[in-house]
Amino acid sequence: FSQEEEAIKCVFVLFSGCESALDLTFQKAVPIVNDIFKVLRDVTRARTHMKQFNSVHIPGSHTQQATYKPLLKQVVEEIYNPDRPDPVDIEHMSSGLTDLLKTGFSMFMKVSRPHPGDHSLIIIFMVGGVTVSEVRMVKDLVTAHKPGVQVIVLSTTLLTPLNILELLFATDRLQPDIGI
Repeated sequence: FSQEEEAIKCVFVLFSGCESALDLTFQKAVPIVNDIFKVLRDVTRARTHMKQFNSVHIPGSHTQQATYKPLLKQVVEEIYNPDRPDPVDIEHMSSGLTDLLKTGFSMFMKVSRPHPGDHSLIIIFMVGGVTVSEVRMVKDLVTAHKPGVQVIVLSTTLLTPLNILELLFATDRLQPDIGI
């Protein structure tokens, strides 16, 4: 079996309380599948406030099938999109006195915010984890759009197929226990 198939089996065994995948019955699997779809709907709802990055699903048409477009890919492409001078869901945070004054004066005068694609260093921090393939994808996208830009990808953890499923389905990730 592939790593992904093994990971899916582990999730089912973890949710069902069975000792192995052989002990898993249809009656035990149905509520597990329902829980998995509930988790996926909850993850979708967590991004509903976003205007642009609220879905990774690109609907198909009669001539083209539906596709998956990773959120991280959408963000990087938006940063380097020449047709959109001001990204909708990406905010610039003022850091110095000059930036703070520009932000303050922007209420009275037309002052453009700095664009993330104009900088020679991009730092992306992924809360929840990032996979090696996502880091490679970011590197390739930035190199293709703007060679010479340095990208630093930081994350809370380096994800593998097994721990992605475990973190997504075996923990209460939308209401974490923060010890309060």
